[in-house]
Amino acid sequence: MSVKTKLARKAVTTTARYTARGTTSKFTHKPFRSLTLLAIGAALGGLVGWLVGRSGGEVATLDPVAQAPSSPKVNTNSTERASGTGAVP
Repeated sequence: MSVKTKLARKAVTTTARYTARGTTSKFTHKPFRSLTLLAIGAALGGLVGWLVGRSGGEVATLDPVAQAPSSPKVNTNSTERASGTGAVP
């Protein structure tokens, strides 16, 4: 296992522990606030899930934009240069 993988796993574990400890600490000190925030999160998650399910899961796509006509071909072997309009001076 590489060093990067070990560090990443340790970071995830540490973050999970820190989050769990913080959540339990806040719940024991302010249970009403914790339950309120949990209820709001559940309601918003349910609303978003309902809206996504109701839409049928289709992704809206934009109409393709018509391609602009290609610029005139310039003979690169010629010693003459083309102007910005495509006309030869």
